[in-house]
Amino acid sequence: MIDYNLLLRVLQQHTTFILTTHVNPDADAVGSVLAMHRFLTKLGKEVRVIIYSRMPDFLRFLDEDNVIEQYSHESHFDPITRADALIALDFNRFDRISVMSEVIPAMSGVKICIDHHQDPEQSFDYIFSDTMLCATGHIMFNFLEHTALFPIDKSFAEPLYAAIMTDTGSFRFERTTPEVHRIAARLLEAGVVPNHTHMMIYDQNHLGKLHLLGNALINIQLRGDKSDLGIMILRQSDFQSTGTREDDTEGFINQMMSIESVRVGLKFIELPNGFKVSLRSKGTIPVNILAGKFGGGGHINASGIRFRQNQLDEKFDEIVTAALQFLQEYNNEQFV
Repeated sequence: MIDYNLLLRVLQQHTTFILTTHVNPDADAVGSVLAMHRFLTKLGKEVRVIIYSRMPDFLRFLDEDNVIEQYSHESHFDPITRADALIALDFNRFDRISVMSEVIPAMSGVKICIDHHQDPEQSFDYIFSDTMLCATGHIMFNFLEHTALFPIDKSFAEPLYAAIMTDTGSFRFERTTPEVHRIAARLLEAGVVPNHTHMMIYDQNHLGKLHLLGNALINIQLRGDKSDLGIMILRQSDFQSTGTREDDTEGFINQMMSIESVRVGLKFIELPNGFKVSLRSKGTIPVNILAGKFGGGGHINASGIRFRQNQLDEKFDEIVTAALQFLQEYNNEQFV
């Protein structure tokens, strides 16, 4: 259980804050940092939100005040190192913020983690984490409700609804509990219009993204005796030919997971430097264990791996072989 009273005391003890989240932020990451930014601003604190990646276009509607800044070493080294506190939201390992992590050793302020993923690194001064909650936005809602310093109005509700809706797969993943639905109801009562939020996140595609999805779908591979391993590969040539970026692949792996036989899915993305793998699973198959074999991590049903020193073709066969072996180990009645 998270000690929300301790979290509040820590926040009240400091004046200047830097908020950040992981590379290629999703709605949970963006929604959580914006909710914390609004809370600290209402407390009268000095707050900046700095993230490594460019903000995804489909999430810009959440940041109406344009408070999120893209990291620049020249512009942000001094503010980060001089801040009283850095709050890491929706990640628990500093390698998830890429080269921005190089600034962390120069910080004199406290480092605070607010997250719901497993296996946090121990370089934080405070860790407020609950892996049983559906999203970091869920933690932020509980914190706002517990402290009750400010009403949860629409300025809080919309980013938190976006966070929770997306991290529960539109309220269908395992951690979609009755409590989660009650929270969603509270957020709707605060002014969230659910079809608008869903439309802004999922229905603002451009033609290039659909062409990229077409490339991804037509090249899906099924492996294993039961065709239970799905593989999707996107290369730099796919992005260049369709005029798209890595963040345009959001949700692609879910299309592959809709194949009836697929129980584990791997989405490989070739990057200018290295590559990454997104992992998904059905039921109780813990793909975070598979990701951990290659230095990655995440949730039971959704995890990731990032390779910076290897090219995709150098590791592809090894990862696929490990995934097939992993599926065979868990291919019994316990995990059906």
